[in-house]
Amino acid sequence: MRIHNIWMTITAVLFLALTVTAAFSQPYSYGRLRALKERAVTVMEQKNRFVTRVLDSYHIAYRCNEQGVVAQIKVDDTWNDVSRIEIVPLVSDDNIGFQVMAHNIYFDTTGGMFHLVSQLIIR
Repeated sequence: MRIHNIWMTITAVLFLALTVTAAFSQPYSYGRLRALKERAVTVMEQKNRFVTRVLDSYHIAYRCNEQGVVAQIKVDDTWNDVSRIEIVPLVSDDNIGFQVMAHNIYFDTTGGMFHLVSQLIIR
């Protein structure tokens, strides 16, 4: 009988510990996921603004979709659908650390790969 009471007490304590832990961890996980989603939106907005600023600086015509993503660029009087945009920083190591000197911007389009280099800063 005594072993049964000890076993029931241990089971009850473990159950309460797991319940309390789950209750406190759930809001933290939700809050963290929400913060990560908000950061992802901010990064995408910065990327979209950067790409349009670069295209404007080169006087290249473009069209954006509803989300502000460049969907088409005009090259040689032809509108090309953009399937992917990749931004690759050009960095130099100056003994203090890496410093971004410029960015390679690659547009994967229906007309082929289109490449630009820009010294504009992503903000």
